[in-house]
Amino acid sequence: MSAPVTTVTTVATPATAPFTPEEDLFSIAHQLFDQYRIAIFVLTGTVMTAWLYNKLWVNRKFYPSMQLMQGKTVVITGGNTGIGYETAKDLLRRGARVIIACRNMDKGRQAIRQLRWETECEEKSIRLMECDLCSFESIHNFAKLYDNEEERLDVLICNAGLAWPQYVVTKDGFNSIIQANYLGHFLLTNLLLDKLKKSRPSRIINVSSGAHKRVQSIDWFDVFTQFKNFHLLGVYASSKAFQILSTYKLKQDLLAEGVDVFSVNPGWVRTSIQSPMREAIGIYRFIIIYPMLRLLKATFAKTPKAGARTIIYCAVEPSLEHSSDLYFKNCAPARTSSFCADNKTADHLWELSAKAVGLK
Repeated sequence: MSAPVTTVTTVATPATAPFTPEEDLFSIAHQLFDQYRIAIFVLTGTVMTAWLYNKLWVNRKFYPSMQLMQGKTVVITGGNTGIGYETAKDLLRRGARVIIACRNMDKGRQAIRQLRWETECEEKSIRLMECDLCSFESIHNFAKLYDNEEERLDVLICNAGLAWPQYVVTKDGFNSIIQANYLGHFLLTNLLLDKLKKSRPSRIINVSSGAHKRVQSIDWFDVFTQFKNFHLLGVYASSKAFQILSTYKLKQDLLAEGVDVFSVNPGWVRTSIQSPMREAIGIYRFIIIYPMLRLLKATFAKTPKAGARTIIYCAVEPSLEHSSDLYFKNCAPARTSSFCADNKTADHLWELSAKAVGLK
């Protein structure tokens, strides 16, 4: 008797098609989301909160007034970029004649074309003039040309400045940051004082910074060079403290002359003044600091348009005529450090500054 035969039936299973790259990516993303869901929600919420805080609070409107400036002439140093550009744009729309004083004439011409296109102002309403604040000779040339060709000066806005350049000595022998931010504007203001007095009521606005509060003393033997200043902000803070001290002194001197003098803190603004940071602090410190700085900027820094609002307020607000207030922030009077309101310090700094720029 033969053995029974067992028949094995094989059922063919269709092969599974391989995942496409898109499906692989979706699968990985799905797994990551499941694994880190809480962290993703927290991070997304933080980013949205920071964005809303920056948009609705940091960059909120302070001064919606449309006070006109018809017949007024305004000089803005560094008006070709950043908050200077936004200030120029606003004042042109108010009917002012704006003169932009800057070092780089190519960038200045580009700014002039852009301003004319954005504001649709007449050609005669805006003028570009060369003025390098790191050169006393250039400042003298600017002031002489201005005095010969311009009839009036209603508002002088000292806005241009440096923050992060490497330590450079100007041809006049001073630290480039201190000369650009302080000594250059000190000389320019004094050379244009007669024109400001003839156009009174007129105004001088010095764009300063909250960094001045870091300065609590001055080394009078190294006041305008400070190459041994190793603070993170370098001599920037010193230059801004000097600016406020000279504003304090000038305000007292001109109070009865019909020339109002103000110092303005625009806040932390996203502008090109911070651009040369890597060269100034070194590559290693830059790698550590810059990413944190970017995150903080996204939350706390103003746009140039928002940063310009307090400058505009001090330039156009009628109620500030004969005002005793010195320092402004967010379109309102604010307090400087007590050091920057010391009479003896302000007087001594003024004397040294006048000698440094050749006025004495």
